[in-house]
Amino acid sequence: MTMIKVYNNNDHDFQEKYKGQMIVIKAHEYFEMDYEEAVDFIGKAVPIIRMKNGLPDPRSLKRLKITEEDKAKGRAVATGDKTSDQEKVFVCMGCSKEFRTKNGLLKHIKDKHQSQMIDEEARDELLDNEDLD
Repeated sequence: MTMIKVYNNNDHDFQEKYKGQMIVIKAHEYFEMDYEEAVDFIGKAVPIIRMKNGLPDPRSLKRLKITEEDKAKGRAVATGDKTSDQEKVFVCMGCSKEFRTKNGLLKHIKDKHQSQMIDEEARDELLDNEDLD
C-alpha cells in the first residue's frame, strides 16, 4: 500500500465523511492515504454551500490536490512498474553503451566522448567534476 499526501489548498479546514470515517484536513496541511483512495476521495463531488448573498461559502470548497511526485509514485504502484533508481539503465548517446549508474555514464562520456560535446558549458562542467576521476 503506497501512502501519499492529499493537500488542502484552502484557507479553511476541510472535513468530509469518506467510507465511514470523518477525514479532517487542516488549512494548508495534508492527510496521508492510499493512492487509489486519494484519487477517489478527491474526485468525489460534494455540495457547495452558498452564503446569504448567493456566493459559494469558501469553507465548503473542496480544494484538494496530490503533488506530481506523489501522482507518479501512485501510478507506478498502480500499474505495477517496479522500476527504481537501481534498476534504471543509462545509455550513452554516442555509442549506445549501457550503464547501471548515472555516474558510470558520465565517467564514460568524460573518457571517450568529451571531444564530441558541442555544448562547451556542459563539457567544462563535466571536466571540472572531480567525482568522475
